[in-house]
Amino acid sequence: MLAFYQNILYNFFISLGVMIGGCLFGGIAATFNGHPPLKTMLDLCEKIKIWAIIVALGGTFPSFKVLEIGIFNGEIRGLVKQVIYILSALLGAHIGYRLIYYLESSGPL
Repeated sequence: MLAFYQNILYNFFISLGVMIGGCLFGGIAATFNGHPPLKTMLDLCEKIKIWAIIVALGGTFPSFKVLEIGIFNGEIRGLVKQVIYILSALLGAHIGYRLIYYLESSGPL
């Protein structure tokens, strides 16, 4: 049971880290290339959100396999666990997106 809660936290923080790290380093690259960093960061947030979720889940095939077994073989417990893992990763990616979005909107007054 402890591993279940640990995996929820891992999924959340991995997807959050992918979002924030990817967008921040993308903003640095945009600065070096002469593009507006905050606009580039927002564009990257929209593009890498799904990838942050996939990275947190460890790829798509194990997740789909668990979903398939849960749906077709009636193993509801595994299905519920996988849905919670997906929601945790989705929440982490969304919070990362919102943090970058708030960073952009907190410009000079």
